[in-house]
Amino acid sequence: MTGHHHFEVVAWRADRRLTLYVPGIEASTTVDDPRTAEDAVRDLIADLTGVDRGEITCDIRLGRPWRPGI
Repeated sequence: MTGHHHFEVVAWRADRRLTLYVPGIEASTTVDDPRTAEDAVRDLIADLTGVDRGEITCDIRLGRPWRPGI
């Protein structure tokens, strides 16, 4: 994969950590410090997709992922 890759990320607080969920790849990670969220989510995406970390941009929004029937 080459070129620019953009991902939406949903973030929420749980157990004194910030959970970051990337719906586009159905993966999540957590961080203790919100200031490290963007780097952590880029690393996650790069590890799982093989996309170069420098080609990844993301929009992180606070909320919860929507699940049908809830």
